[in-house]
Amino acid sequence: MTAAEQLVLLQRQIAWAAEKTAFYRDAFARAGVCAGDVHTPADMNRLPLLERAAWEGAGAPFFMLALPLSGLMRMSLLRDSAHERGIFHCCTQEDVARRVRSAAQMLSAAGINRASNVLLVGDFTDSRMLDLQYALDTLGAMTMPIGTDASAADIDRILSVIVPDTVIVWENLLSPVAAALQEKRIMLHRLVTVGARVMPQEETRAISGNFARGHVHLYTDAVLGALIAGGAIGGMRIDAEQFFAEALDAAGAGRTEDSAAGELVLSTIAAEAMPVLRYRTGRAVRFVRRAASGSTSELYITEG
Repeated sequence: MTAAEQLVLLQRQIAWAAEKTAFYRDAFARAGVCAGDVHTPADMNRLPLLERAAWEGAGAPFFMLALPLSGLMRMSLLRDSAHERGIFHCCTQEDVARRVRSAAQMLSAAGINRASNVLLVGDFTDSRMLDLQYALDTLGAMTMPIGTDASAADIDRILSVIVPDTVIVWENLLSPVAAALQEKRIMLHRLVTVGARVMPQEETRAISGNFARGHVHLYTDAVLGALIAGGAIGGMRIDAEQFFAEALDAAGAGRTEDSAAGELVLSTIAAEAMPVLRYRTGRAVRFVRRAASGSTSELYITEG
């Protein structure tokens, strides 16, 4: 996707949010701006920032909902850690289809295909896990789901029946799976971790080499309700078909150029049910732009 194409989608998303949600109408009015004020990426600085605290304290999900309940396909209570209260997230059929396509692209880039045997470990009440399951189905991979209620004995029994080449797991659920893999002396082709940090945690990096030849990480955030970026330790590629990214510098300005550094700020560009504009993730990043096909470039982020 070219920068011009992404800007068109972003402008439509801003107009949709302003038209359909009282939250953004009120926020834009307080800031003295309107949807038509964004003509370039730099103009995003005119729009107000969204804090996670504001989201959680304003009666979500309905204050952000752009459609009636009859227009929705899925509602899910999402958490990025067990101690969180959780955030409701809503999707239309097209929202789900877009997220499944994105997840399939990330998993395919990691080397997963129809010949792969995959253990998928996580909370299946979380819509992001469903996206991963459907993405694996799309790729034709053999998938064995393992829920959060699985005991060590359950995992041991499963590994006695199937020898996976890939494990996809939420970071906070990795330890028992890693222990079982090492006990069975199973060496994976790839480990795919999912977490709310841009890069996997140090502990995850330290142990992954004991049972996996390759390690890919998928970055997510409950407020956005989707997989945001994926890649190896050297850099995570932002999904430009779903998100517009800024790095908020020390002066409070959002920047988009190569080498920009600061707090990651994300906006959806095609969400139907719940558009999110200029959400402060709290994650410090540095941007790296790499040439892609034609005149396009891809945006990668590293912790910064």
